Amino acid sequence: MAEDRGTGFEPTRQYLLSEGQVRIAFVLSAVGMAGLLLLLLVLAMAKPQVRLTPANATEFQAGLEAATGALAGYEVYEDGRARIDIDRAMELVAERGVQAPGIVAPGAAPSAPVGGDAAGGADDDEQAQASVDGAVAFATCAACHQANAAGIPGAFPPLAGHAAELYQAERTYMLDVVLFGLTGQIQVDGVSYNGFMPSHQHLADEEIAAILNHVMTSFGNEDAGVSFEPYTAADVAGQRELALTSDQVHQLRSELGLE
Repeated sequence: MAEDRGTGFEPTRQYLLSEGQVRIAFVLSAVGMAGLLLLLLVLAMAKPQVRLTPANATEFQAGLEAATGALAGYEVYEDGRARIDIDRAMELVAERGVQAPGIVAPGAAPSAPVGGDAAGGADDDEQAQASVDGAVAFATCAACHQANAAGIPGAFPPLAGHAAELYQAERTYMLDVVLFGLTGQIQVDGVSYNGFMPSHQHLADEEIAAILNHVMTSFGNEDAGVSFEPYTAADVAGQRELALTSDQVHQLRSELGLE
C-alpha cells in the first residue's frame, strides 16, 4: 500500500488546436489577406466600361441654364456671354453701402455747382478743386469698380489700365461716361459687359474732376505712357452742357474705335 501511495500521477495536457493547426490557420489568413489586396489593386486599376456620348448643344444649354438658375439677375447667352440685370446690379451696389447710386434721367439732374463764380474767377475754381480729395471721392466709384479699380468680371468693368485707354481715345470721353452714364454692351480685356453705368450729374464739377484725376494717376494708369493733362472743374462744366443720353455715350464709344 505504501508503494502505491508513492507512485506519482501526472495529467496529460490537452489543447483545442494543435500546433500544426495553428500554423495552417496562420498561413491561410496570410494568403487570404494577400488575395484581398490583389483584388482591390485590380479593381482600382480597372478602367470603367462607360461609353461617353457628346452632349447635344440644346441639352448643354438647358443644363447650363438650370445650373445657373439660382444666380438671380444673371442671364447666360448661347455664345457663352452673360449679362447682369440692372436691378440686380443696383442691389450689389446697395450691398456695398451706397445708399444713393445717383441714377437720374438724362437732363433731369440739377446742375451741380461750379467751383467759382463770376467774381471769383479761375483762382476760386482751383481752390475749390484742391479741397476735394479724389481718393476719398472715388468711394462712389469703388462701390462697383472696387477699391482697387479691378471691377467685377461680367458685371462691372475695370478702370485699372482701361481708363488710360479711354483717355487716349478721347480726353473728354470719361467726362461723358461719368456725367451721362453708359448703356450697351462693351468689351474690356476680352470680357463682355452688358450692364448700365448710371449718370453722376449730381456730383459737383470739382468732385468729378478730382475723381478722374485720381483714376488717371493710380491703379497702373499712370504707367500707361499716356500724356495726361489733369481735368479741371471748368472741363466738367463745359462737357455737362452737352446733356447726352447714356445710349449716345455708347455710340460715341463705338465711333472712337473702342469695343
